Amino acid sequence: MSALLVAVLSPFAGAALLPILAGPRAKRAGWIASGFIGASFALICLRAPSILQEPLQLSLGWAREIGFSFSILADGLSLLFALLITGIGLIVFTFAAVYLDETERIRRFFCYLLIFAGAMLGVVLSANLVSLYVFWELTSVSSFLLIGFWHEREASRNGALKALVITVTGGLAMLVGFIMVGIIAGSFEIPTIIANRHLLTESPWATTAALLIIAGAMTKSAQLPFHLWLPSAMEAPTPVSAYLHAATMVKAGLYLVARLGPAMHEIPVWSPLLATVGIATMAWCSFLALRQKDLKALLAFSTVSQLGLIMSLLAWNRPDATSAGLFHILNHGLFKGALFLLVGVIEHAAHTRDLTRLPSLRRYMPRTYILLAVAALSMAGIPPLGGFVSKEMFLDQALGLPALLPQIALIGAALTVAYSMGLALGLGEGRSDEAGSIHEASAGLLWGPAVLVAGAVVLGLMPQGLAGHLVEAATGAALASHPPHLHLALWHGFNITLAASVAAIAGGLVIFAAWWRQRDPDAPTLVADRAYTGWLAGLERYSRAATDSYMSGVVSRYATIIVGVTVAGCIAALSTGVITYSGSWPSRTPGAYEYAASLVPMIAAIAAVRATTRLAAIIALGASGYSLALLFALLGAPDLALTQVMVETISVALFLAAFVFLPPYYSSARRTVLRPWSLGLAVTFGFGAAYLVYQARAARVATSISGYFVENSVEQAGGHNIVNVILVDFRGLDTLGEISVLGIAALACFALIALKPERRS
Repeated sequence: MSALLVAVLSPFAGAALLPILAGPRAKRAGWIASGFIGASFALICLRAPSILQEPLQLSLGWAREIGFSFSILADGLSLLFALLITGIGLIVFTFAAVYLDETERIRRFFCYLLIFAGAMLGVVLSANLVSLYVFWELTSVSSFLLIGFWHEREASRNGALKALVITVTGGLAMLVGFIMVGIIAGSFEIPTIIANRHLLTESPWATTAALLIIAGAMTKSAQLPFHLWLPSAMEAPTPVSAYLHAATMVKAGLYLVARLGPAMHEIPVWSPLLATVGIATMAWCSFLALRQKDLKALLAFSTVSQLGLIMSLLAWNRPDATSAGLFHILNHGLFKGALFLLVGVIEHAAHTRDLTRLPSLRRYMPRTYILLAVAALSMAGIPPLGGFVSKEMFLDQALGLPALLPQIALIGAALTVAYSMGLALGLGEGRSDEAGSIHEASAGLLWGPAVLVAGAVVLGLMPQGLAGHLVEAATGAALASHPPHLHLALWHGFNITLAASVAAIAGGLVIFAAWWRQRDPDAPTLVADRAYTGWLAGLERYSRAATDSYMSGVVSRYATIIVGVTVAGCIAALSTGVITYSGSWPSRTPGAYEYAASLVPMIAAIAAVRATTRLAAIIALGASGYSLALLFALLGAPDLALTQVMVETISVALFLAAFVFLPPYYSSARRTVLRPWSLGLAVTFGFGAAYLVYQARAARVATSISGYFVENSVEQAGGHNIVNVILVDFRGLDTLGEISVLGIAALACFALIALKPERRS
């Protein structure tokens, strides 16, 4: 298990060490980063046999009192995704090391990519919903940085923002669902939630929690209507597209559906909604892919389509459907990763991705073309490639779906064949006679795609021998049961599934012939894109209006809003019974001098409010603070009183020093106006604060911690001054934070004084 922990931490360690080991534009940064991801891959492969035999679990302390822990669960499902993340990651990292030239910020690129790889490993290996969510959001942040890597381009910035807004919004909804599930099941540990799944089905909040989690999975995996962010993310460098949007990030939603399926599939809304959305996404985005003339856009929509296919299979949490979905995840990672990398090679050589401007790749880039054609044929589901095996498994499951879903699935499969043939056959012919300076790519760029294409071929010829055991273990983990016996094979005889597959291929060839030869593809404007743009513009407009309504520059208005919200929250808590009285206030009879000492700060506060000059206001505030110090001393806290005196002295001195930079004080005429609303709010806040203090003191149910400090200040910290021991030893980190804040404030004050702005007239 320690090897798995090192595998998760290795990419983060690489991201931290890379700035020390390589220059900002040094090519060796890519090879060093490849070493770290390669180490993770090797460690996971090392532990794979034992994981396939028996799942491994590890739990590290975090906030166990509230059910949070950093837990690792390594089973067949985690292993399948971890191998994809690190295996394809190693190929992508080495490809990027060759692909990026020294004009790019190479070190920064690989730091971002390592952080993303570590975050994805954290997602698929987390056994706790909270830690899973932390890594989930880290993938969103790191992908934002990667998509917007070429931030000089407006399209890159817009694509990064769109991906961040959509995935993080879905992630926040998912977090609420996680919290609800954790409360209902009594734990945030995924194995415990699955064991207590009967509590979910019995809860009236189960449907709401399921919908919120579905929102997170759909946004991450770009399902309708949230598919619009993935094509926009194609503005990222090619290695990013190949890694994030073909092999890893977009599959996080699929992993979540598979992982939580045993606990959630009995909730009525879970399986039908996910399956319907998945089938619709597959068919519609296949059509959109068919309409593209940009190679990366075509691959982006085809990725969304393939994700919909897999989502529809994993939704039902049945052995045959789940195994088909997991096997297609392997296939998709191989052929789509190869396609993205090869499109990058083509763009690098031809300086364009426009289908209408590319010459015949078969003539000018034969090796690249052969690899691309084989990968595209695997995506189309042509035998004897791996895509054919998983497509047959998909069609076998789709034919058993209710209503119109089988017909929609068959149409989607035919459209998939059509746009895949556009890559496999169309690029061989070319649409332009202008070759320009196009040339064949180097071996350094082609070896990675070649390995992936070879995997797609072998996976079709020997599916059971190459992936059978892994898919069985992953299916058993996804179903939370014993691994089923699978028979992955290229040929299952003549049956209805084969007939459907032949029909899909024939229909796809007809669509391809009509689309490719008769007209240029033209990408339609997405309704979802227009809706997103309008929503974002409206959000900015109304947010600005709302902000302008209270950000007026009037300090009293800010104070009114802060105090008003606090009072409203306290009233709501009291009215709903969140705050209730329990216990009794300790009996104590204060002396007259204590009453007198309490009245002084009150009088000083009123004097500060009524002051007509700034100097008078500062003196009144100082009097209030010093009188509080006197009260602390009378109540037996001399150290606290001394601290209060020092703070007040410094504050008064700083206020006096800042006088010269402040605008004129309010006139006496304006200060005499009585505002009943402000007076009522201030009185309510004052009495409310006193009441809360009373409740907090009276409702105490545990022994005061002060006794612990009295007993241990000398023995553990070696100090007789208990207050100092608390500040320096027992809560030293808190004190360090406070000192840091004061230091920053001091630097800010120094900067303001050093700037010496012109005095206002």
